[in-house]
Amino acid sequence: MAVSIYYSVFDTPLPEHRFERLLAVLPEQARRKVLRFYRWEDAHASLLGKHLLLHAFAQMGRQQDLEAVLYTPAGRPYWMGGPDFNISHSGNMVVCAVDTSGRVGIDIEQNGGIDFRDFREQFTENEWQQVVTAPDPVWQFYQYWTMKEAVAKANGVGIVDLPAVHILSNSAVELQGFTWTLTPLTLQDTYAGHLATETTPAFISVEKITF
Repeated sequence: MAVSIYYSVFDTPLPEHRFERLLAVLPEQARRKVLRFYRWEDAHASLLGKHLLLHAFAQMGRQQDLEAVLYTPAGRPYWMGGPDFNISHSGNMVVCAVDTSGRVGIDIEQNGGIDFRDFREQFTENEWQQVVTAPDPVWQFYQYWTMKEAVAKANGVGIVDLPAVHILSNSAVELQGFTWTLTPLTLQDTYAGHLATETTPAFISVEKITF
């Protein structure tokens, strides 16, 4: 089993002509979604996330049609016939993971900017103690948060179900009786991240894409 991860970093806005060129190749519904965002960072994340997905499928020789993306009743996107994919963004980074042999979830979070104590209810008592007693509680919070989010996204449940995502170890998380494999991501020093897969990947490729 192999997983491909593609990511892009956008510290400054793209030149207008490049943004418009990337936007023009998207279907109308996807374009409208990008343009609804007020913050340029959110618009760029939405736009580049879609292009990372198109790039990933082009690398596999698959059909590049965003209009073929379907959604589960819980809102999880998928492509009929696979492969499975998942997208995450935070700060000025967006990532896309593609798995050819099973469900996949990915989550990244930029360190800082929130009071992690506001999210106490999303953790078990043991998990919370691991967070607050860590040498760096904020960083530990983001590590655990991305573990839970990656599994929730792979499974297709929402953030309200995070308390049901139980961290068993640094590489295993349980949800609804199934144990997911977790792989930490170190794309940039200030970002925590995890990949959730159904089994241990034989190989994970990581590629930075510049648009």
